[in-house]
Amino acid sequence: MDQSTRPLEGLKVVELSIAIAAPSCGRSLAYFGADVMKIESLQYPDVVRLFGSAWARTPEYASVFTDTSPYLSEMNANKRSVGLNLKVAAAVQAAKKLIAQADVFLTNYSTPAVTDLGLDAATLRALNPRLIYAALPAFGSDPELPYYSFISWGPNQAPLVGLDAVTGFADQEPAGVASFAPPDYFAAMHGLVALLTALEEREHTGVGTSIDLSQFSTTVAALGPYLLDEQLSGTVVQRSGNRSAWYAPQGVYPSRGEDRWVALTVTDDRGWQALAAMLDRAGPAATGGDTGFAGDAALGSVAGRHTHHDRLDAALTAWTTQRSAAQAATELQAAGIAAYPLNDTEAMLVDPQLSEYQWYKAVPCFRFPNGDLVGGSALNLEDTPGHWHRAFPTLGEHTVECLATVAGLSDQEIADLIEQGAAFVPTEPDLKLKRPYEHVLGLLGLKGQRR
Repeated sequence: MDQSTRPLEGLKVVELSIAIAAPSCGRSLAYFGADVMKIESLQYPDVVRLFGSAWARTPEYASVFTDTSPYLSEMNANKRSVGLNLKVAAAVQAAKKLIAQADVFLTNYSTPAVTDLGLDAATLRALNPRLIYAALPAFGSDPELPYYSFISWGPNQAPLVGLDAVTGFADQEPAGVASFAPPDYFAAMHGLVALLTALEEREHTGVGTSIDLSQFSTTVAALGPYLLDEQLSGTVVQRSGNRSAWYAPQGVYPSRGEDRWVALTVTDDRGWQALAAMLDRAGPAATGGDTGFAGDAALGSVAGRHTHHDRLDAALTAWTTQRSAAQAATELQAAGIAAYPLNDTEAMLVDPQLSEYQWYKAVPCFRFPNGDLVGGSALNLEDTPGHWHRAFPTLGEHTVECLATVAGLSDQEIADLIEQGAAFVPTEPDLKLKRPYEHVLGLLGLKGQRR
C-alpha cells in the first residue's frame, strides 16, 4: 500500500514512555502512518523489554534479551527506537532537537520526572510553539493535587479507584485484573482521542496545546454510573461474579473436559421459556434432580430468576457438564439463547472471525527478519487503512538515522554522543533471531501477510 494514503503520514511523534498507556496510544498513531520515534534507555529499558522470552534466557542471547519479548510488537509496532541516556545533559539536548521538529510529544512518565529532565510542557512548547504536548501521568500534572508526586501502574489504579472492589464473586475477595490492567488501555484510548482533537484544533489556530490526562481520572470515568448511583440512591455496587443486574440467568458454566466453559445469557422472558423447556425436556437426571422450570411462576420474571439464581446455576451446571462447550452452545443457540464457548488464547489464535479478518500478521523487523507476530488494530478506515511494516524496533535501532535526519545533527556530533554514552546503537547488529515457534506462522497461513 502506498504509505501516502495513510491518514497520519507526515506526523512526527516523539514518545518518552514505559509499559502500556502511552505506548499503546503511540502504536495507534504509528498504525495510521505517524512517524513515532520512541526514546529508549539502555540502562533502564522499558519494562516490556525486560519481560524478554523464556527461550532467550541463556548466555547466548543475553546481549539481545531485551529484543525478544513478545510484548514488544503489541506496544511498539511500526515505531523507531532512539537510544538516548537522558541522565546525560547532552542526550537531553539531542532529545530537545528531535522534539523541536515534532508535532507531538507523548509521555506517561510522572510529571516530576519529565520536569526534572527539562522536558516539561512549558519548556518544550516554548521551544516548539506548534507542539502538541500529551502527558498521561498517573495523577495529572497539577502540583497542588494530593497525589501529584505518586507513581503508579495500571494494576495499582484499579484498586485505588474502586474497580477491583466490584470485580469478582460476592462470597470471595476482590479478584482484580492485574495481568490485563484495563486502566492502561482506558488512558491510551482517551489519550488518542485527545491527541486527534488537539491536532484538529491546531489546524484552526496554528499553535499547539498541552494535554494533561490523568490515568486516575480515566479509570474513575469507567465507574461513572456506579458513582452516580451511590450518590443519588445510596446503592453501593457489590461484586456479582458473572451475573448481571438486568438479565437472569447469566453466567459461565463448566462443560465436559478440563477447564472448558460455556457462557450464556437469557435476555428476556421468551428466552427464559425456551431455556426452561430445554431443561424440562432433558429431565431431572440432566439437571441435578430439578424439574418443572417452565411452569414455575416464581421464575417467570427477571426478579424471580435473580432470587433463584443459585438454583438455576446448579441445574445449568448439571446440564452443561454433560456436554462439550461447543455442543452446549450449539443446543442453546438453536433454542434462541445467547451462548458461546469460552475461548482461551489458543482458541482465539484460530478463531474464524479473526482468521478471516487477518488479525495476526507476520511482519519482519531488524532482529526477526523472517517475521514476528503482530496483532491487529480495532480501528479501521475503509479508504485509508492502517498498515504494519515493522514488528518492532530493536533497542537503539534508529538512533543515528533520527538524530541525523530529524534532529539535524552531524555525523561527528552523533559519534560524540555515542562516545560519551549519551546515545547508543543496537548491540550485535548482525545477530538475527528466529522464535522457536516460527514454523507455526506458516501453518496458520500468517507468513508474509500484509495489510
